[in-house]
Amino acid sequence: MGRAAHTAQRGRKSERHVRLYGHELNCPAYRALSTDARALLIELRWLYVGQKNEVFLSIRDMMQQLNAGQKRAQKARDELLEKGWIAVIEQGGFNRKTRHATVYCLLNEPLDPQGKGKAPKDYMRWKLPENSR
Repeated sequence: MGRAAHTAQRGRKSERHVRLYGHELNCPAYRALSTDARALLIELRWLYVGQKNEVFLSIRDMMQQLNAGQKRAQKARDELLEKGWIAVIEQGGFNRKTRHATVYCLLNEPLDPQGKGKAPKDYMRWKLPENSR
């Protein structure tokens, strides 16, 4: 690549992307996910913007992103919660003057607002239950 092309690429903002590392793809918590849960994980990581570890997503939005019904979307979300990929920061609902979506955090990212701490990565410690083997 010539110097001019390299400089032009460096100056351009890179396009948003979703990254899944090899150690994540090979861990039991990923291998045990359904295809819906894997797709939802990608959608949640896509929505993460990097300032604060907060992703706002309602069940309706999950249904739309997955092109699935409510039960499938909830099941996919529950799998991600159970296996340590995400955690709930604030439960959504209709108890305010305006509706609000549930706020999730991604456990592959630091939890503190400045992003200086370590990511908890609970999914890396998840193990397949004994009776499922």
